Amino acid sequence: MPKSNSKSHVDTLFDSPLWGRARLGAKSLVPELIEMAWTNVPNRPRGFVPEVSVTLTDDASIRILNREHRGKDKPTNVLSFPDWESLGDIPAGIGEAPVGDIIVAFETVKREALEQGKPFKAHFSHMIVHGFLHLLGYDHIEDDMAEEMEALEIKILKKAGISNPYI
Repeated sequence: MPKSNSKSHVDTLFDSPLWGRARLGAKSLVPELIEMAWTNVPNRPRGFVPEVSVTLTDDASIRILNREHRGKDKPTNVLSFPDWESLGDIPAGIGEAPVGDIIVAFETVKREALEQGKPFKAHFSHMIVHGFLHLLGYDHIEDDMAEEMEALEIKILKKAGISNPYI
């Protein structure tokens, strides 16, 4: 990826025309959210610039990935494929390096937003932040880890003008 003054580099790929029709402004929104998340992550390595690939796809495509990688034959909202085990594994001072890939499914995110009574853009933003934190080793399997991850998501989303997604 080309050098820039940004603290993160994001490549957003549109794998489904549904995203363009939604008029979310995803091409600019996704990098803004990743940058906001990155600048709010505690203990991030100095001299490291994360590179992230975000693919905006549909339920059919994410279902295949979910089946192949998680053994669940159904669509899901977001999948993260990290290049590192945890944030602590990333060496300081390495400059630009990939942290992984995020895949987001349009229909599932749209349906969940409707079911939860949330604006689509807000729920989509949450999924981007959630997926990015997974790339950095955050998880929600254990209760204490879930609380830490959720608190960070709430903090980041608040800075983006989005209310607590867990209420």
